[in-house]
Amino acid sequence: MSEASPTAPLRSRLADALRVFGHARTALRMVYDLDRVLLIALVIGQALDSAGIVSIAWVGKRIIDAITHPAASGDVYTRAAPALTWVAVEFALIAARSLVSQSNTYTQLVLRSKLGLHVNLLILDKANRVAYARFEDPVFMNSMTQARREASARPLDLVTQVLALTRNALTLAGFAVLLWSLGAWAIAMLVVTALPPFWAEARFAHESFVLQRARSLRYRRSFYLESVLTTEATVKEVKLFQLASWLRDKYRDIIESFEIEEQGLAKRRQSAAFALGLLASVALYGTYGWIVSRTVLGEITLGAMTLYMGVFRQGQDTLRSALSAVAKAWEDDLYMTNLDEFLGVPEEEPDAAEPLPAEVPDEHAPSLTLDDVSFRYPGSTRDALSNITLHIAPGETIALVGKNGAGKTTLIKLLVGLFRPTSGVIRVDGVDVATMSMSALRRRVGVIFQDFARLQLSMRDNVGVGWLPSRDDDVAVGTAITDGGAREIVDRLPKGLETPLGRAFGGDDLSGGQWQRVALARAFMRKSRILVLDEPTASMDAEGEHEIFQRFRDLKKDRTAILITHRFGTVRMADRIVVIDGGRIVEQGTHQDLMALHGVYARMFSLQAEALKDG
Repeated sequence: MSEASPTAPLRSRLADALRVFGHARTALRMVYDLDRVLLIALVIGQALDSAGIVSIAWVGKRIIDAITHPAASGDVYTRAAPALTWVAVEFALIAARSLVSQSNTYTQLVLRSKLGLHVNLLILDKANRVAYARFEDPVFMNSMTQARREASARPLDLVTQVLALTRNALTLAGFAVLLWSLGAWAIAMLVVTALPPFWAEARFAHESFVLQRARSLRYRRSFYLESVLTTEATVKEVKLFQLASWLRDKYRDIIESFEIEEQGLAKRRQSAAFALGLLASVALYGTYGWIVSRTVLGEITLGAMTLYMGVFRQGQDTLRSALSAVAKAWEDDLYMTNLDEFLGVPEEEPDAAEPLPAEVPDEHAPSLTLDDVSFRYPGSTRDALSNITLHIAPGETIALVGKNGAGKTTLIKLLVGLFRPTSGVIRVDGVDVATMSMSALRRRVGVIFQDFARLQLSMRDNVGVGWLPSRDDDVAVGTAITDGGAREIVDRLPKGLETPLGRAFGGDDLSGGQWQRVALARAFMRKSRILVLDEPTASMDAEGEHEIFQRFRDLKKDRTAILITHRFGTVRMADRIVVIDGGRIVEQGTHQDLMALHGVYARMFSLQAEALKDG
């Protein structure tokens, strides 16, 4: 086995340094594009702060020298005037530095707010432009969690550390000039005593990053457990099955594991900080002793002694701060890597944010064709759909039936572009959907899934999101509400369309069947010629279901429609029934055709009819 090159660690550190520089440049460009005036003000403010620190140290020497060597003649006021003048200068410098410091703090606060929003929007936009399948990928979800948890604040932190490093470098340059008369050894001593704390800072920053990165899955699990314990959708079962203590203990175990890891890291960090800090203090006070002895011998004035001691202490702190800024910049860079990795995920749907048109250009019902389509979920060992071949004529309504898990909803997800087929072709009006943008495909489809979203927004928003350009059109929203059978619900709401729905923010809650009517109105709101309804009346009673399907019979006349239902009494309204079993189409035809086959459909229909008869 070949030995590693002795220059490999050096090359690795150089690569890390170049990466930090690259991320710092990216972050600076990001801040500059957001608000160049504030960034320039911050740079100038840091330079002025550095100049103020050095100037105050030098003025302190002049005050003490003016006191210890007053003018030889004149009254007391004349002799005290030089010292008082320098006191006034120092006061002005301190006041100016305080103003600059407050200005820098304000500028950083404003930039942090702006940049945090900007980066979070980048993360949300990226999430919008990747394929739906990625949200079922734990690796992608971990990456998004890492980016959302830390990366939104890190770009400005990195910029702040770079500016702090620049300010400290300018301050050290000024201190070096003041210390030069004492000897080059004093400057060297500053550097030597500041290096060990820097090494420790960098090492533990890396350990902390590795620790946080390894926690992503556990973080997500802890957030999920919190949600289960505190969300209305799950808390009723938590109470009924008395799960709270069990789930809380699971949550506690995760958080306690974090605490144990943090405590171990903190102990190692504090032990190193104490040992290295003690070393720095020994060097500092050794230098103090030498300066004091030279002052006693008359080789250094009292003012010069005060200057050197103050500058050496401040210089050591400043150099330590500079090296700490480097270490923190490296830590920020590590977290910026999380952001880069997430933002670097390929965008399968780059046009997802395209605005919807006010009107749909094609007014005809399209045809849908699936040609030998198969699909396998990522990581699975078997196909969820196999060799599906199906043609749906313009304006035709088909009903998909089959047992749970047969592949009906998966087929719908392929049709609306949430997944891409593993093999085969899907066409809309003869056009391969693989050649269409997802935005163009989806604006042609109105769909309601069985697990539809119950948006904690107003009634208008819940319906209007079906076609956002018409959200403020009372006529369009009202028509969709009537078509979805939700008019009676709106009439009972205290603020009509503007009434918030759901209890999360103090709105009016609805029953399951009422929510389903709202979701239907949302689907009918969509100005699309393909209508897909996945169990659209699962939460409704028989009377409500009959009403909805009577409306659906009228509304589907100029649309191509696909209906998934387990209630066989409603499938007769379809032009054709397609039976899916084990991911394959096993039967298709009218109700009479399928009953005559005495196959899967006839057996399922008979079982359901028998159950209703017994009930």
